[in-house]
Parts: sequence; structure tokens; C-alpha cells
Amino acid sequence: MIKRDLLLASAMFCSAVAHAGTDMTVHQGSDVSVRVVNANEKMTFAAGKVTFGNDEYDISKVDSIVLKHYVSVAFDGDKVSVTNPFDSVDVKVDGTTVNINSSYLAREIKYKFTGKSTDASVLFSSTYKSNFVFDNLELTSAGANPAIQVLTKKKTEVHLVGSNSLTDSDKNTAKATMRGKCQFQFKGDGTLNVKGVAGHGIQSSDYVEVRNGKITIDAASDGIHVNDYYMQSGGEVNITTKADGVDVGKGFAEISGGKFTVTSESEGSRGIRCTVDSTETDKTINTDITLSGGDVKILLSGKGARGLKSDDNINVDGADVLIVMSGASMIKPGTEANLEKEYTYVCGVKADSALTVSSGKLVVICNSEAASARCVQADKSMNCNGGVTALNQNCGTQAEGNAKRPYAIKTDGNVNITDASNLFVKANDGAKPYKVDGNIILGGTVLDKSNYADEIMPNADFWEDYSKYIK
Repeated sequence: MIKRDLLLASAMFCSAVAHAGTDMTVHQGSDVSVRVVNANEKMTFAAGKVTFGNDEYDISKVDSIVLKHYVSVAFDGDKVSVTNPFDSVDVKVDGTTVNINSSYLAREIKYKFTGKSTDASVLFSSTYKSNFVFDNLELTSAGANPAIQVLTKKKTEVHLVGSNSLTDSDKNTAKATMRGKCQFQFKGDGTLNVKGVAGHGIQSSDYVEVRNGKITIDAASDGIHVNDYYMQSGGEVNITTKADGVDVGKGFAEISGGKFTVTSESEGSRGIRCTVDSTETDKTINTDITLSGGDVKILLSGKGARGLKSDDNINVDGADVLIVMSGASMIKPGTEANLEKEYTYVCGVKADSALTVSSGKLVVICNSEAASARCVQADKSMNCNGGVTALNQNCGTQAEGNAKRPYAIKTDGNVNITDASNLFVKANDGAKPYKVDGNIILGGTVLDKSNYADEIMPNADFWEDYSKYIK
């Protein structure tokens, strides 16, 4: 009776979701029967038997019924097993290349990827939003395709289960290990390791959002390369890159929670970069970097590197941010043959408009030996409204071309400080604490610039917590 009740409950559930496509597995002792549920078929009970379509099972012999409402793709070396209960989803397997094309429009379909292969890839298209599940997936693409490529512009949620990894090869013509025209949204409590051999780790023509999970990226180019924006509200993202940690082509970056770390030894690298191409005609594009929560750490040692770079504003309002810079100035491409070469200097925070710290902590340590190196450059203004901004310009005066003396702070506008405890500045070894074309205003009072270093002095106890980062 209990078994029959369970089967009746399963039948009711099956009827409720049959239109979506369900894989039904009937276990009868050592025998396993598999049937794909179709919308036009119905499960019935009569005379001790359960009937589904043309299939009939003796209830007394049925141990269990398992319903699966997703497409399953399992890799095993040079083999691929696919379970597909959807008529509107076309799955083609060519060796270990899996091509999925969904025309289903009623709701999101789940696609579960499991197993391991050292020469495989997934090419995916869908007319509707989709859910990916990476469940202990270990996938390496040895050919011209990325390991995962989404060819359509619909949102793709990626749920991480267990330990997962994606790797491409130097033959990858798409230049990204996980690439999509879609929006990628990462969730789950698993891990994802991405190795970008040919180029970027993760690339989206739209946006990337991280809500949960631990993502580790090692990329020959940008760790995460997006067109519209990057958002992170949780999880952990660790990027080692030979270019930028996160590069936003024409949009903004926002971190409100979780952990975010970028490490690079390459010249010209950026921790987070939000810029707009000079040919862009839309002048309303938001390229702000906003750090309102979480722990952000950027460690760059390459020539001409910059920790945070925005074509507009950079805002810290609740995050705990540490930026450590070193390395020489970098000759700007195209000026190598000039009598007076142009240089890109090392800078911890570069905002083409304003830098504003309202709460949280912003610590920038610049260990660069190059002239013109600086902790902060905010072209329009620097505003210390709350929290703590601590700048340590710990560098020498190496002369390169027409490079100028190092500064902890450089701005063409004002430095506005609500309270003296909001800003600590330390500049030594030939560097200056500031170069401010406007005024330095503390609590509404305009300071005498000549006394600036005396009025707002470094806090020795504060810097003890960061001693391992200071050369």
C-alpha cells in the first residue's frame, strides 16, 4: 500500500511537470527500465499494474521510480553519455564535442555536466534562459573550441557542485576558456578552476555576476573579460593574470560581498578596469567602480600597472580594500622611438573623475621605484567622507624620460576630508605626500598646503598590520 501511495504521488507529480520533459527510471530489482515522459502520455494504475504509454510494470516488483527533469551530459574520457527528455532540445555528439540547441520557450531547462575528458568541448545555444550544473566536471578542450561556449544572448545560471575545472589549449581560436554571448551568473557552494591558455579565463559579451561559489582563474590574458558589467555579492574569486583581473569593456564593476583577489606580475595589468573606447558615442555609459562590501585585494608588480582604473568614479563604501603596487614605469606603446618617450606610471587607484571613500577601508601601498608612481590619482577630486583611507608611498626617485616625482595623492581638484582620522598619508624616500591643484579641506577648513604633512600624519601603529607588504 505504501509503495502504491508513493507511485500515485509520483504519478501526480509527473503529470504536473510532464510538459517540461522528464526522464523516468523504473527500478525492478536488478532490472532498470528507462522511459522518457511525454506530454501526451499518462500514468495509470489498474489491476496491480502501473501503465505509462505502451509500458506496463507490475507494482509488486517496482522498487522505486526516479524522475529527472534535466538534460544530462556525462564525459568519460573519449566517450559522452547523454540523457535528454526534451523533444525541443537537440543534442548532437561528434566524438567528444557536444552541441546543444534548445528551442524550448516555456521555462528554464537545467543541463547537468559531469565527468572528465582531456579533449572535449560544449557548444550551447538556447532561445530561453538556461541553468547549467557543473557537478565535479573536469573538462579540457584540446582543439579550436573553448571548453564551454554559449552562442546565444540568454542568461545562463551556472551552479557549482563539488570540484570543477575548465581548461583550453593554445589552439583555441575563441581566446577564452569559458565564453558566452550570454550573461553568466555563478551560484552554488562548489569550486571552479579555470585555466586560460590561449587568452581570457571567462568572457561574456554581456555581464558576469558571482553570487556564490569559489572561482579560481589563471589566464594568459584577462581573468574575467566582460562587455557590460561585473558584479559580485558573495563567494570567492581568485585571479592570476597576465593582463587585467576584471576588464569591463564599456560598463561598471560592483563588489558588495565575498572575497576578490587579483595577482599579476605583467606589465600594464589592471586589477579592475572599467573604460570606454574613445570611439564610443554614448556618453552616458556608467564606468564607475563601486566597492560596497567584501574583501578586495589587488597585488600587482608589473611595469605601469594600476590597481583600480575607471574612466569615471571610484567609490569605496563598506569594503575592505588592499592594493599593493610595485614595478617601474612602462613606455607607452607607439612612443618607443620618440626622443622623449611617454611613460605609463604605476598607480594604485586611478579615477578619471572622483575617488570617494564613505565607509570601510582603502589601503594603498606603492613600493614602486619609478618616478611618477603614486598611490592615488583622482583627476577631479578626492573625498574622504568616512572610513579609513591609508596611503603609503614607499618608493625611490628613479628617473625615466620626462617622469615626475612620486606622490601619494595627485588630483587637479580638491581633497575633502571630513575628519583627520579618515586619512593617513605616508611618503618617504624622496616622494611627496601630495600634489593638489585645488584645496585641501579638513572638516570644512581650508588647510595651508605647506602644513599638510604635519596636520595629517601617518599612524605608525596602523601600518604595523601591513608591514609584510611594505618593502
